[in-house]
Formats: sequence, C-alpha cells, structure tokens
Amino acid sequence: MTPRSWLELKVRVPFEFVEPVAELFRRYGKGGVAIEEAGGWNPDEGESPPPRQSAIIRAYMPQTAAYRRNRELVHIGLQLVGKLTDLPPLEEREIQEREWEEAWKAHFTPLRVGERLLVQPPWLRDEAGPGDVVIEIDPGLAFGTGHHPTTNRTLACMEQLLRPGDAVLDVGAGSGVLSIGAAKLGASRVLGVEIDRVALKAGRANVRANGVSGAVRLYAGTLPNERVPPGWANLTLANVNSVALANLAPELRRAAADGGRLVASGVLQERRGQVVDAFAAAGLAIIEEHRDDDWVTLVCGSAGAARR
Repeated sequence: MTPRSWLELKVRVPFEFVEPVAELFRRYGKGGVAIEEAGGWNPDEGESPPPRQSAIIRAYMPQTAAYRRNRELVHIGLQLVGKLTDLPPLEEREIQEREWEEAWKAHFTPLRVGERLLVQPPWLRDEAGPGDVVIEIDPGLAFGTGHHPTTNRTLACMEQLLRPGDAVLDVGAGSGVLSIGAAKLGASRVLGVEIDRVALKAGRANVRANGVSGAVRLYAGTLPNERVPPGWANLTLANVNSVALANLAPELRRAAADGGRLVASGVLQERRGQVVDAFAAAGLAIIEEHRDDDWVTLVCGSAGAARR
C-alpha cells in the first residue's frame, strides 16, 4: 500500500482562543492535534503567565477524499476567529506517513512507572503485557503524560499507597493521567479539580477514552469545592507547584479522611521549606520525601494519625 500524504497545519493563537481553535483542528484534522504552550515563567516563583500568553497548535490532516473540504472548513473557521483577535497566517506543510508517525512518537513515547503502570499513546496498545495497568493519554491533549519527574513520582507513590475502594482526590488534574490511573488501580471514586479549562476538556476526553467515566469526575476550579466534603479523601494527589500547595494546605488537610495520605509534588528544592512550613501549620506531617533532579515530592499524613 502506498503511504499516505498528510498536511501539517500550524498556527499561533492567543491563549484564550486555544480551545476553540484546537477543537476546530481536532474536528477536521482527523490525524491528531498538538498544543505547545509558551513558557518563560515560573509559578514556583510566584510569577503569573504573560497577559497575552499564546500557544502553537498543530494539526495533521490526512489527504483523503474529504481532504480539500476539511482544509477549506479549517480556513473558514480561522477567518471567523480572526475577526475576534489578530492571528498570524496559517502555516501548511505536506509530510509523508512515516514523518507523521515519527512526529507523534517524538511527542510521546511509552512510559513504565512502578511495578504495573504503563502510560502510552493510543496507537501503541500492543506494547502492554499481561498484568499491566494501562493509562492511554492522547499526546495532542497532553497537559501531563507522566514523563515529567513530578508526574512520574506521583504515579509511583499512588501505586504504592492506593488501596482498592479508596476515594481519591486529584488536585490540578490536567490530562487526567493520575485520576485515570487511580481508577484503574481500584479506587471506588475519583474527583479531580482543574483551573485550566483547556486542560479540563482534555482530561475529560482522556477519561472517556480510558473507559473510567463511571469512577472519575473532573470539575472546573480548585479547593474548596462543594463536591469534596471534609474528611472525604483516603488519598489526595496534588501535582501542582509550591505556591499552590502552600496556599491550599488547610484545604488539603480538611479534605483528608482520618488516616488518609497526601502526595504533594511539583515542589522545587529551594521552595521545599515554604511548603513544609505551610503543611505543618495546617496539621500535615511529612512521612516520606522523594527527590528527582531539582524536584521534591512529599508524602504526608495528618499529624498524629496512622493510615488505616
């Protein structure tokens, strides 16, 4: 069979228009969407994203019979968005099947964590072996694939701590990788909260794709949350940043069940003291500490309480 050709579409958009443009690309691209956010700011230093933060959106469109119509619909959609904000010209590039495959592989390779967890993209299902707990994450919906040291460590701690039937709280759910993993490890109920609307949509899509919608619910916002009553969570996963962890310490303690555990990650080494002090003031004691490069992950429990 002759390899197909693909059209790579690329445009930089202001962050508030990422969701509609990504949905436009996803609907008509058919070959995956990748979102690359602009960097250059550090939330651990209390910095906020630039007021006009932008992102690059890439889509891959197979040159099938419907190709010309789909391409025209993308152009029309971008013209409509362009009436609301300034957009640079859409960049287009023809690539071959192998190049398309390699582009996605560069975005996301399979990752084994702990004893059983396997995080992988949907097209590598044959990589899984018997006994693997597979978490499928669409790399075009990234916001957390497990490859970052903080996500990797949180997954490993979750595998060790989670007991079947636990209620799990995921703070800063992102792609849903932790929530999905918790459900597949046997959690009876998983509630995730996420302040980024684009990430929330991606997380919900991944939850559906993994078939765990019956156990996992992701909601917009952060703590406190009316859906998370006091003492609800047997296990809380908070892979955010040190500023958020310090500010949320009282709410993280409030949400924890008697004997519950908190895995707090996303802490730069130089910010560790800030988080530890805030946790101590809230009644959270450090039980374990893990270091990966410049990052610290803390496993905590209520001061004076033991895990049931």
